Amino acid sequence: MPSDRPLAIQFSDLREFTAITEERGDEEAYRLVRQFVDLVESRVSGHGGRVLKTYGDGVMTSFDDAAEAVECSIEMQDALCAEYCQGEETILSAGIGLAWGTAIRTDDDLFGSSVNLAKRIADVAKGGQIVVSSTVAEHSALVESDRAFRDLGERPLKGLGEHRLYELVWRNEVAKLETVRDDIEFVLTEENKLVIEFAKEAREQLEEVQAELASLGAGESGLAGRIKRAVGGRLARKIPNVIEWAAARSGMGTEHALKDVDVRLDGGSLSLLIGGRKKMDLSGKEIDLAKAKRFIEHFEALKRRAEEST
Repeated sequence: MPSDRPLAIQFSDLREFTAITEERGDEEAYRLVRQFVDLVESRVSGHGGRVLKTYGDGVMTSFDDAAEAVECSIEMQDALCAEYCQGEETILSAGIGLAWGTAIRTDDDLFGSSVNLAKRIADVAKGGQIVVSSTVAEHSALVESDRAFRDLGERPLKGLGEHRLYELVWRNEVAKLETVRDDIEFVLTEENKLVIEFAKEAREQLEEVQAELASLGAGESGLAGRIKRAVGGRLARKIPNVIEWAAARSGMGTEHALKDVDVRLDGGSLSLLIGGRKKMDLSGKEIDLAKAKRFIEHFEALKRRAEEST
């Protein structure tokens, strides 16, 4: 039934889950999903929230108090990283989206624009990120809270238009660097770690775009239809190359001790080496090299301080 009483709506989605399923098989993937759902349920109940439903590799929850939803989201990310994000390979990471507003309530579900907004925000969040609507950030500012929010600006959300979004900063960050595509972010923390945050699985998003492009102009006659089909087909054929680009960067762990990391500018590219084996190279087209240089300066200073303290 409709309600005038607002609530916080949270969606949490696993990242790179299709790749995990392909690599480890259905049974292991299902076991990991159950572990993720159990983790979410334990944290949500401790903050007065309720789990409404699970959907594939995600969970939908709600809270009567936005501040409790914020704290719960932080606990969820912290617990996930403590359990699954250490070392060279990440097993699980999740993006979390939060919105605040009214909704039509049933016994075990919610419907309405606020629900749709929360789901689209979760799609934007990278693995390890918490992204919230402007209403959540504003509500948190009205209560006693030392939580920091980073303004992400106006972001286009599929089917919902432009919305101003904020990232809830839950780690002790020293420096941050993002790719031009905004599909990967690198974060240095005061705990002497490099954190790599990957966007929602690129393969699924790009395959959806590919299908839309391939159907462009379908059923339309005349010159306009032929042009649309030609352009759509040409762009659609380029998508697999982009999918391969994204897949090559998956499978790299989320959190790494700085002692195991080497970052440098090499021939106009940013080169990242982890554990002497996992490597990622990003060209000047993929990353702002001036920002990368400043990031490396922070990295070297932080790593040097860590080495001196041991």
